[in-house]
Amino acid sequence: MTTPHLSAERTLELVLQALQDIVEYDLAVVLRYDTQSILKVEKAVGPLATQALMDYTISLQQRNDIARIIDDGVPHLFDDAIPHLDTYHDVIDLPGDHSCLVSPLYAEEVPVGLLTLDHRACRMFTPEVVRFVGTMSKLMSLLVVQIDAASVLADEHAELTRQRNQLLGNASGVLENLVGTSPNWVRVLDNIRLVAGTDLPVLIAGETGTGKELVARAIHALSPRSTRPFVAVNCSALTASLSESELFGHERGAFTGAHARRKGRFELADGGTLFLDEVGDLPLEIQPKLLRVIQEGTFERVGGESTVSADVRILAATHVELEDAVRDRRFREDLYYRLSVFPVTLPPLRDRASDVVLLAERFVAQVRAQPGLESVRLSSEALIWMREQPWPGNVRELENGVQRAAILARGGTIGPEHFDTGATDRSDPRAERGEDAPLVSLDGAITSHIERALDRCDGKVYGPEGAAAILGLPPSTLQSRMKKLGIHR
Repeated sequence: MTTPHLSAERTLELVLQALQDIVEYDLAVVLRYDTQSILKVEKAVGPLATQALMDYTISLQQRNDIARIIDDGVPHLFDDAIPHLDTYHDVIDLPGDHSCLVSPLYAEEVPVGLLTLDHRACRMFTPEVVRFVGTMSKLMSLLVVQIDAASVLADEHAELTRQRNQLLGNASGVLENLVGTSPNWVRVLDNIRLVAGTDLPVLIAGETGTGKELVARAIHALSPRSTRPFVAVNCSALTASLSESELFGHERGAFTGAHARRKGRFELADGGTLFLDEVGDLPLEIQPKLLRVIQEGTFERVGGESTVSADVRILAATHVELEDAVRDRRFREDLYYRLSVFPVTLPPLRDRASDVVLLAERFVAQVRAQPGLESVRLSSEALIWMREQPWPGNVRELENGVQRAAILARGGTIGPEHFDTGATDRSDPRAERGEDAPLVSLDGAITSHIERALDRCDGKVYGPEGAAAILGLPPSTLQSRMKKLGIHR
């Protein structure tokens, strides 16, 4: 049985919920010191807990009554017969004779915060309850100290990560595969360094083949989670019936074929990063549960009843306009806003013309590591030709084109004629019909055509923007032909 990992914040919430089984209240709030004279709400639970309390602060310089109670160090029950200013008077409207109990939180004789309990009815807190709350306050004090320590440690870790990333700069091995010096690409690299040290969700947008997964891996590698797992999920391959099991796991016997418990991608990524590739294709049925996990960090496996916790940073990528999907009701608006806290948009290669040569040279250097291709090089004509191409498949199309051209050049000098497109004179009708081009077998032509369709679709077979739709074939038929022709993706 997997033991759940509970943070100090989550433990504090569970303690407050358990307290309600013994002490009836409408609102329980734990505040901790934000500065020497400011208390800030850390956790609020109960029927009266509202969003307005999440960032609520109390100035002890303005609330001398609360400051004196903290100095006394013992729980204080306000007398409903004596007028007093409610603790949360400006955000919650309570009856004048309601029950109000406050208990200072001390750790080794040092004040660390305050516990407040409120009930709309009068005289709800007996002397026995006051003594019990005083005892419980000692436990909550320890949790507040742990939260403070964790917060300081996280801030220090993030600052060290930020400083490390600044020192590494472009020389970092993490960013060496993100080749480019064009202004719009440099902005992308700056955004990667900026957001990597945080735990914010990142939405990476860009056309097919622009390098979205490489960017996601770079953000993970530069983050405080770099030593923890990076788990990628292709949302295009998730069906509505299997997506819940794939993401959240299942218990034995949850459905036919579930012969053993299986961890989902969230559990596998615990402590690390979960990359949701092509998140725009995520089935609508699973989106509410994904939203809940992102908000609360907890979920249940399919067929399970126990709650599982997972500490996961979410990175998502899409080549479609999610705003349009939201308008078309194909994607939840609240989930979109959760994922796009920090958007990073990757420019297409046609907007990075100055980077084409750098990328091509990088790909040629990689090709030289292959046997028989040690002497391959790019001619000046090829470099000029490549800069002038639109490259609709972006960096992936350029990489595949260079690899094919190196083979066609037999490991020698690559010229424009060694690329699939643009190598013939389009003003010549015979060239348009391919009459001067060398003939290949029918299987070879079909193989080339399917591979080009897969390149354009980022290897995606299914869906309205998959290779099967472009080629006008059922996906199962396309997969059968790929298997027959030896096309492996």
